[in-house]
This record gives sequence, structure tokens and C-alpha cells, in this order.
Amino acid sequence: METKILQPNLETYTLAKSLLEQGKIVAFPTETVYGLGADATNPTAVEKIFLAKGRPNDNPLIVHLGDKRNIQKYVLRITPLEQKIIDAFMPGPISLVLPKNSLIPDCVTAKGPTVAIRIPENQVARDLINFCKKPICAPSANTSKRPSPTIAQHVFQDMNGKIPLIIDGGQTDVGIESTVVKVEKDQVFILRPGKIDKTLLENTLHCPVHENTKVGKIAQSPGMKYTHYKPNCDMILVKTDPIVTIPTLYQEYTKQGKNVIIFCKEEDLPYFSSFHAVSLGKDSKEASHNLFKMLREYEDHDLILAQFVDNGKMVEGLFNRMSRACSGHIV
Repeated sequence: METKILQPNLETYTLAKSLLEQGKIVAFPTETVYGLGADATNPTAVEKIFLAKGRPNDNPLIVHLGDKRNIQKYVLRITPLEQKIIDAFMPGPISLVLPKNSLIPDCVTAKGPTVAIRIPENQVARDLINFCKKPICAPSANTSKRPSPTIAQHVFQDMNGKIPLIIDGGQTDVGIESTVVKVEKDQVFILRPGKIDKTLLENTLHCPVHENTKVGKIAQSPGMKYTHYKPNCDMILVKTDPIVTIPTLYQEYTKQGKNVIIFCKEEDLPYFSSFHAVSLGKDSKEASHNLFKMLREYEDHDLILAQFVDNGKMVEGLFNRMSRACSGHIV
């Protein structure tokens, strides 16, 4: 099929609504990454997401709503602590796992009893969802395991001919997917780290917050079960003494005839001036914003040597994405 890239306006939203009502899928921007959306109440449409991405059907999807007042329509209950999370962080880059009701089909949740709900902060995303008057389930709009898309062209690279419409909202702000949290026994568990981190959650909610990224028999959140975000080249994440380790590795691999690129913190770029190096950003927030775009831009190399950016407010989320992108090859 022809894949159109259109600007967000009334005409585009009207087309998107028609496509979604026909059980088709459309890509749209959020503040985190671009999403690949389908009517979350239509199992046939939801299955098309898995086919387009090549995504295993035991990897659950997040349901996006346009207004937090609509959450109650799709879940069995909301506890006081869960409501506090909703009030404090939605709209925003956070997804909350709640017990689903029968309006959400099992294919959305990998046959599990819970669903991750999110209210995007991005105005285009909310305008689209509210215009369509339907919950939209949407994983990242990329081929499964590839770096997530942060501009419309990334979506086109992976989805051209597979979907009818991409809504171009420019580059996304955050750059990595939402934080996913779940409440159990008045404690908050982070299932997938993101911009909203443990410290911010604890300072806002005044309750214990724990990280629990280990997957059980049924995954409650995307990003827990499979290797993700890998570029079409090898990647090594360097955490130990990068100023010394990266040049050593660079010289070792270039002697083998490999085309190597270094990703590093902006402040450390002068240390690598004799090598082919580019800045990921000044801190983990900027690095998160740039990571997926740079993985795609430089994947024509044989190897990426990526310095871990350990400063800023998105360290945990960035490490999660970088460690998965390098398939656990960390030194």
C-alpha cells in the first residue's frame, strides 16, 4: 500500500479516524517516540500491529487515551495511590498498569489480566485520540527490535508499504519510551524506566518505589521480555574508565579494518578528538533525546563505541535502552 506522511490538521485527523474505524493502523507522534496505533477495542486491528512490526504477540501493548477521565471506562478499579499517580503525572511520559475490563481484548495485554494505560503529553497525540473518540493501543512505530522512531522519516524507513498513514509531528521531545509503573500493596514498582524516575516518583508520592524489570510468565509491560533498540551494526556500551577504554577499543577494532564511531558525553568530546566521535549530549536527558536518532544515523558503521552518560535526570531510562541496544555487551 501507499504510505502517506501528512501534517497534523483537521483533514489528516479525519482521514486517520476513517482508517482506524476500518480496522487499519496509523503512526503518530507522542512526546516519547512515534507510536503505531490501532483501535484498542478491535482485536483484528490490533493483530495488524503485531504483523506490521514483526512483534511477538506475547509482548503487550500500551493503551493511549486522550483524557484521564476516560481511564475508568477500561479498568476494573483504581486505588487511591493509583489515582495519585494519575493526578500527578498524567498527561505525561508514564504508563500505569491497571486491572483491565472486558472492553480491552486479550490480544492487547498478551492474555494478561492487566493493561498499561497512558495519557500522552504531546498535543497532536491527544488531539488525534480525542478526535477519534477511541482508545488507541500503540507500541513504538518501528520494526520489532529496531531503534524506536523519533521522527516521521524513521517510521517511513520501517513501515513504508505496511501502513497507510504517518502523521508528522516533528521530532519527539523525550526520545525514549514512557516509564511503566504498577502499584502493589501500596508500593510502586517501575517495570520499565523512563523520564519519570524513582526519585521523582518517591518525592511526589511519598511512598516506597522499587525497580522490578524482571519479566514473569506473562509480561505486564512492553520492553521487559525481548532485546530491543538494536542498530544494524555492533555496539559496545562503555561504563568503565571510558576516557582510557574507548581509545583502546577504537584502536583495536580499527586495526581489524572495522569502521568505528564513538558516542560520548559532550564534555568528553575533546578526549576523542583524534578519533571519529560525536556527542550524545551534555547529560542523560539530552542523550535520551538523541540516542535512537543517532543509532539509526550511524548504523552504517561496523561498530558503535558508546560511552554511558551517567549524569542528569534520566540515567536509569537511558541505561535500560543503551544496554538493550548493545545486547548486553557492556565493558
